[in-house]
Amino acid sequence: MKRLLLLIYALVLLITSCSKDPGLSYTEKDGVYFAYSYMNYKTVIEYDSVLYSFGMLEETKMKDTAKLLVKLMGKAVDKDRFYRISIDADSSTAVEGLHYESVAPLQKFRANRLVDTLKVVVLRGNLGSSHLTREMKRIYFKIKQSDDFNVGINKGERMPLLINNYLSEPKWWETYLSSGLNYYHPEKWKVLMKFHDSFKNPNSDYPMDRNLVNAYFNSLRSYLDDNPTYDKETNERVLMDRLVK
Repeated sequence: MKRLLLLIYALVLLITSCSKDPGLSYTEKDGVYFAYSYMNYKTVIEYDSVLYSFGMLEETKMKDTAKLLVKLMGKAVDKDRFYRISIDADSSTAVEGLHYESVAPLQKFRANRLVDTLKVVVLRGNLGSSHLTREMKRIYFKIKQSDDFNVGINKGERMPLLINNYLSEPKWWETYLSSGLNYYHPEKWKVLMKFHDSFKNPNSDYPMDRNLVNAYFNSLRSYLDDNPTYDKETNERVLMDRLVK
């Protein structure tokens, strides 16, 4: 009995000393991760890369800033904090100095925010503009643990930034194939963007209601019939359903 009492007394002393020593207390750090989904008409849409295209810009625009969303897992605080990133060289095809400017390994997550952005200056001069060869360069970013943050969600730990210099097919194009939009060609997309600004977003799944797009697609067909439009590389005429030599 005496031995049991001594054991209980020792445990009480241990617990008391630990509670009084702030060095032994532990608080889990907040986490950050790359956003990999968004809401679209109450539906969660997931993505596994971020695309930046110079193809929609004036030819004189030689560099710009691409943005990757970084989300907080935890509570916003009233001070700036910092997270770390690295670039997976084995998985990347873009070259620093040729396709993008140097990105600092320590990045600021600004105060009072739940979402911030990783900004990457991308360069156009060494990117091919052919939509036939479709050159695409990739920077594979990875979030690392820092003094302020853990990695928030494993699924959001990595995110490739894709860079090109041609009008690559927007996400919504395939959605409207059954509505008569037919095969993708950048010249067709350019005409649609003139018709309505909603078509300018390459990352949207549904720029507008299917009942509305039919009118625009009919107008596109009429435009291509009445205004000879040509592929700049092959010199073939672009029609709604085919290319004609």
